[in-house]
Amino acid sequence: MSLERISIKEFSRSCSARLCGACSSCFSCAGRGSAKRRKLEENAKLEKWLAENGVWVSEDADWGRPAAGVSMAVETREQTENEVSGRGLVARRDIENYEELARVPYKLLLTKEKAKTLFGEECIGTNMSEYAAIALQLVHERFVQKEDSFWNPYIGVLPSTDEVGAAFAWNEEELDTLLAGSPLRNMSYYLKDQIKKEFEHIQETVMRKFPDMFPEDAFIFENYVWAYSVLFSRAVRLDFPDDLDADDIVALVPYIDLINHNPNSESRIRGVADGPSIPGISTPDRGVVVRSDRYYNKYEQIYISYGRKSNAQLLMLYGFSMERNTQDFVTFSTGQLLEDSPFAEVKKRILEELEVPPEGVFPLYRDRFTGEMMMFLRLAVVQPEDVDLDEDADEVKVYKALKQLDIKTATGEVSERRALICLRGVVQDLQDAYPTTLQEDEALIRDRQMFELLPRNQRNALRVRYGEKLIIRASLATIDRILNNLGRLKQMEVEKEKKEKEMAKSALGRLSVSFESPFKARNLEELMKELDI
Repeated sequence: MSLERISIKEFSRSCSARLCGACSSCFSCAGRGSAKRRKLEENAKLEKWLAENGVWVSEDADWGRPAAGVSMAVETREQTENEVSGRGLVARRDIENYEELARVPYKLLLTKEKAKTLFGEECIGTNMSEYAAIALQLVHERFVQKEDSFWNPYIGVLPSTDEVGAAFAWNEEELDTLLAGSPLRNMSYYLKDQIKKEFEHIQETVMRKFPDMFPEDAFIFENYVWAYSVLFSRAVRLDFPDDLDADDIVALVPYIDLINHNPNSESRIRGVADGPSIPGISTPDRGVVVRSDRYYNKYEQIYISYGRKSNAQLLMLYGFSMERNTQDFVTFSTGQLLEDSPFAEVKKRILEELEVPPEGVFPLYRDRFTGEMMMFLRLAVVQPEDVDLDEDADEVKVYKALKQLDIKTATGEVSERRALICLRGVVQDLQDAYPTTLQEDEALIRDRQMFELLPRNQRNALRVRYGEKLIIRASLATIDRILNNLGRLKQMEVEKEKKEKEMAKSALGRLSVSFESPFKARNLEELMKELDI
């Protein structure tokens, strides 16, 4: 019977006769249902592997031990953004505040130490970064060992590079179109370039020396980028109480790394060490623990915080962004202002002494300017005439003169206005770099039906750009408001000087102790009225 003449019912019946249950190509196994079944099978393998290696994941209570409080979900969704956020952990039952959610023994972690054990010290040297070492082991476990890897059940649930969606791994077309004007575009290009340089260096110094250990078909740049997308989105820094003098380590922690991000969560992943430490006899059992930071209802998704991250950082490293990110900021550079200013080298020296980055890279928040940024700007705009020096003055004299300036506070109307005008110019340049306006982005985001039809990367990029533009607009408004009120600065200085003179007349004042009256009254009669006497 030809396909043109067969009915849908007959076609379905003919297909059902050859369904296999595990087939990847037949019609019943294709599509979303097949993907979900595959993920359920992967979760089951991971849960079995975890249980065999000392992780408590049982649905049933045991002697003196309640059932595990969380379980793995094959797919979670963020309610605010309505975005699928991949696998996650959800509450299997009601969870108490500060209850232990998961504990993973140290032997399951992927660390530089494990990579060194695998490849040897000749390959994983002291100078190799922890990220590079773990990336090499990830590639080895997935593309060389495959099913024979001890970590195979864990590797099996790790997402692909596209599933992570981190901006550093986007292609050039996506970066140039979706992130046009955003500082994230250059940040992503820079990060990917650094990873490529690192890979090429390891190729030259390690892989070609040990070709049997690093087969060329497995250790390619594409796989190395995948390993880094996993590391950036899942790795954590840990320290352990049994060795407080040791540096933090970078690690992948199976199972716990399934927990998704919420900026308001106060849960943290911590290293623990149980048992006595007796030299030559016993050492504590290390592990990794995460506890709840609040009460969770049954079926509610569990969250931790990845730290104070801007939307740009979240998208570049983790592959998502948030519409209501309370920690959002724009990273921008004012370094050129210092490079072009007089006494630039001396100013850099002073900034380093004050622990202000001389490169001039700062976060721009929606509701405030950082003290470090304002110190940088106030020093950058200082001219020779401000300190009664010539441009070619001796460095010792320049250093002495600049050190006497108070750049921690706004002390002069002229210099503060100069600093703010420079800042406004930099922020305005940021705004002008975008090909679309704030209003255009806002209209697209508010049209939820249209917005949700956009590809995932485009939605995330749009959230980043929109958040950046809100911050830039607020910053420009703040700068203008301050500039319009700078005339008050001189008046405030006069009032401060007057107050200091008045304080000098009293014993407490001479000790620099200021006393603010709790009453508005200016004399005894007014005080009696205020107290209703």
